[in-house]
Amino acid sequence: MPFDYPPNVNFLDLWREKLFLGQEFLSWLWLTSEMDSRFPGPNGSTIEVRFEKKLTLETGQGLSRSQVACQNPDNDWTEGFVALGLGKKIVKAQLTIRAEGLECSLALPADTLGPQSVKIATSSEVVDDEGPLGQAGRFLNKVALLVSLKAIIDHLFLSFLKVRLAEDWPTNELTKLKEFLEPWLLSQEPS
Repeated sequence: MPFDYPPNVNFLDLWREKLFLGQEFLSWLWLTSEMDSRFPGPNGSTIEVRFEKKLTLETGQGLSRSQVACQNPDNDWTEGFVALGLGKKIVKAQLTIRAEGLECSLALPADTLGPQSVKIATSSEVVDDEGPLGQAGRFLNKVALLVSLKAIIDHLFLSFLKVRLAEDWPTNELTKLKEFLEPWLLSQEPS
């Protein structure tokens, strides 16, 4: 039985209305990972998140849209911190995720939260056979790792939603994030 969509729903408008959630998630994930790169994972595991290489932030819409692309070869995110503190939102991030035998580099856009340009570190469990069985084993291993990666991203997003929807968001988590950004904003004020 196919899924019945609600009548008169414009999915493009719905997507635009919810885009802020992906932007807030990436902002929260970035700042929280800068304070401590380890997040609690499912079943007591640990997820390590590191933002690397490139971060794209923007503000406005249409013709008034302004973008900042931060390149980070030396872990200096000053430009990104200042842009975020001035109201720009993260629209895409390059990051590394490590968890339960999985290590990968990926781009994560705020609009879909669907991993892009995924590079998975080689697993020692991969079958070395060059024949059809070895190829199938390697393929199935990659599929399993991609499914694990998506589950990790979903877990991190659900963790964000629990924090974001909590009653103490403005007084607890949001205050911590603003305090973290404050030194970068103060360093940009004229003397």
